[in-house]
Amino acid sequence: MRGCLVVSIAVVALGACGSTVTQTVPTTRFYGYTASASATLDREPPPTAPDKATDAIKRFKRVAFVPPDSCLDMRGADTGSTVDKRVIRMQCGVTMSELEREAEKVGFDVVTWQSLKGASKPLDQAKEQKIDLLFEVNELDVIEENDRAESSEFKYFWGEGGGAAQPLQVTSQDNQACKAYHAQNAPRVSGMTAALDIKMVLVSSASVLWSYRHTENAGVVDASSLIRFPVNARQDFKTARPWWPFAVIAGGAVLIAAVQPPYIGVAVAGVGAIAALVLGKKTEKTGTPQYESVAQVLCRRPHITDAPVQGPTPVEVRSDTFRENTKVNAKDLQEEKRRGLIKASVQIFMKQLVAGK
Repeated sequence: MRGCLVVSIAVVALGACGSTVTQTVPTTRFYGYTASASATLDREPPPTAPDKATDAIKRFKRVAFVPPDSCLDMRGADTGSTVDKRVIRMQCGVTMSELEREAEKVGFDVVTWQSLKGASKPLDQAKEQKIDLLFEVNELDVIEENDRAESSEFKYFWGEGGGAAQPLQVTSQDNQACKAYHAQNAPRVSGMTAALDIKMVLVSSASVLWSYRHTENAGVVDASSLIRFPVNARQDFKTARPWWPFAVIAGGAVLIAAVQPPYIGVAVAGVGAIAALVLGKKTEKTGTPQYESVAQVLCRRPHITDAPVQGPTPVEVRSDTFRENTKVNAKDLQEEKRRGLIKASVQIFMKQLVAGK
């Protein structure tokens, strides 16, 4: 009897014990950062119009703007025009139109600059057209300035899946790794600077009333979205069979030795054996996962690419005609920025011009 009990305990122990392994597994945890940078250049405030200029503004209203010589040299388009000439003509038109538009807004009677493109000097043409004040545009150039960031800030976070990101403490080495990563993977911070140089001339006497020059820069603020890096973990897994079928088998063995006839014990042991075969082995996580350290993950591996938002399944569209639109060209966006800065520079000039009216 005692021998049967020993055998039964051994059977249960042998069936219930299993093996434990440690594996690296993906998790929903992430470490991440956001970066923000601002770029500005210190510029002097725009100059104030002198008294003789403001006095002339109060008395005279008929004005015209004379573009740089490069614009005046542009005669009617011909088949031999180069690309550079067409670009100059376009930039002249944008600049001069902006000046004329802003002058009209403050009450001037503006004569189009196109009327001053004849063979004679602009000043002589201005006298013929009874223009009172002539504004000679010597320069209105827009230059892109790269790598002008004066201040930048990196903020660090951690989170689980789609949950809210929480602040993350990092070392200076982690910060340096993210700065290097961001420099390689993010677009450079850049901005534009416009220089406007205009001379105000009294047509009747050809006297210069005001020489205006001001440099205006477009401040740039660049902020990234949350850049996330996936975190793995070391997790223990235990593989074992459930213990109770083996307890049934052990109980059957005891019954075979203790109860006659033995078929009762055989039946009980058989049920346990069948259960052990059907259920088989089972693997489960044990303990808590050991996550990778920040220094192993943050800005040191490819970041998580956010999946597009999944909307409802689109309905099939049928039509006898389909139209495709082209994508916006980055050069077009850059040109819009240039025009915006030109407009800002012109508005500043016009504000200073009529400040004393």
